[in-house]
Amino acid sequence: MGMKTNLRQAVARAKVAVHVAITRLRDARSDTRFASRSDNRRRHMTHYIELEQPFTASATLEQKKHNLSLAARRVGEFHIRPGETFSFWRAVGNPNSNDFESSRSIVGGVLQLERGGGLCQASGIIYHLSLLAGLDIVERHNHSVDLYDENTRFCPLGSDATVCYGYKDLRVRNNTDAVLRFELKVLDDRFVARLYSDRQLERRDIAFEREDHDDGTREARAIDVATGTILSRSRYTVN
Repeated sequence: MGMKTNLRQAVARAKVAVHVAITRLRDARSDTRFASRSDNRRRHMTHYIELEQPFTASATLEQKKHNLSLAARRVGEFHIRPGETFSFWRAVGNPNSNDFESSRSIVGGVLQLERGGGLCQASGIIYHLSLLAGLDIVERHNHSVDLYDENTRFCPLGSDATVCYGYKDLRVRNNTDAVLRFELKVLDDRFVARLYSDRQLERRDIAFEREDHDDGTREARAIDVATGTILSRSRYTVN
């Protein structure tokens, strides 16, 4: 059993490595300008848009906070200049490294322990902030399953962004004339995120509407309240 498990893990790691290599090659051949780490973290940025989410109790909450704190430190090192694209995985790095701990994660529609578990709360709040700021959403994936009810939900349905290293990324492009930086903070009872800018950004009013379908799925729509424009559609299986 141990040998079979090790073999499966080795095969999975090899597949991830292939997908990462393919993505890097595709990126190198594209004309995308990616945000990079900056030594000038004290750049004067007085404007920001803020969101916060509560932490929900779980047996692996402390491990999740560890992973989020590590991701927060790395994400905060990136300045996103006009026209540049922020990639979650380019900022955070491989979650399978020993720096990250095992916590709850949805894999194949099933909740299980995985190294780097809980990072989707970071990618999700960055996605939500990006919607509020009107940034271009280049790549975003919603979760396949809605695991929560209204008593346990920590963010609006449709504001999530699942990430899977080598397969699914969150990428947003800075379509403004401001320099931007995401700042994430892990507090005792909540997760706080700010999108800093060196000039004022207009905060859009976003509404999240949902609809249950007869086939057992649930659809969520992110809508720009001012224009009525549907910004995204997300489909989930209901747990």
